[in-house]
Amino acid sequence: MTIKTFFINQEKTASVKAYLPDSIAGLQFCEKRPGVVIFPGGSYEFCSDREGEPIALQYLARGYAAFVVTYTCNARFPASLTDAAYTFYKVRMRAEEFHIDPQKLAVLGCSAGGHLAGCLATMWNDAALLKTLGCENEELRPNAAILCYPVISGVTAPHEGSFKVLLGEDASRSDLSRLSLENRVTPKTPPIFIWHTANDDCVSAHNSLVMAKACISNKIPVELHMFDEGPHGLATCDKATGWNEMFISDSCHRWIKLSAEFLEKYMNV
Repeated sequence: MTIKTFFINQEKTASVKAYLPDSIAGLQFCEKRPGVVIFPGGSYEFCSDREGEPIALQYLARGYAAFVVTYTCNARFPASLTDAAYTFYKVRMRAEEFHIDPQKLAVLGCSAGGHLAGCLATMWNDAALLKTLGCENEELRPNAAILCYPVISGVTAPHEGSFKVLLGEDASRSDLSRLSLENRVTPKTPPIFIWHTANDDCVSAHNSLVMAKACISNKIPVELHMFDEGPHGLATCDKATGWNEMFISDSCHRWIKLSAEFLEKYMNV
């Protein structure tokens, strides 16, 4: 394994840590790996270490190159999305350097990071974003998205803290609706895998339900796993990220294997 770190803005408030599997001569799979770009959660106030490297290592063990993004926090929209989009674009453009297949590149996010990953999955062809980055729209489209207990809606059971950071205290309903991802899904949205716990008392599971419903309405491949119980921020659901026994769940831990199978199917891994 090789680890590389690089900044993604001049202010050096955003960076990427790349976890790259070693290539093995003669094995076709190892010459061009699939990749996953990971956005940790933290209410858009910080990037949780628990939802970065531990998750990256799970995918690394499955043959993926993994890129953990520390994006700009405590900033109004679209600062974090600009970081996310620029990172995704640069990773795809540097595919040869990273030994990845540029058309087998997924995004993954937890909590507010799930909203950020979902933004990229649903807003990749936004004209303002494309103009800012100076790229073509297809270059920003993820091949799949994995949303872990995600913040989705600003109007249906919203996580108010995340939207206050993005839009301020006095955000209008129209602004909240604009950043509600269930309203941004189109037939061009990539396949989406979602998981949540039904009794999440921080980010309501209704967020995942409305996103899945939007995908169904637009005939987007979607897989939703609603586990019966577990606290918010489960990450890998094991001792590697568990604060205590409540955060260790063999049942919920299955999301990693299930999501990998989803990517195998829809990215032809």
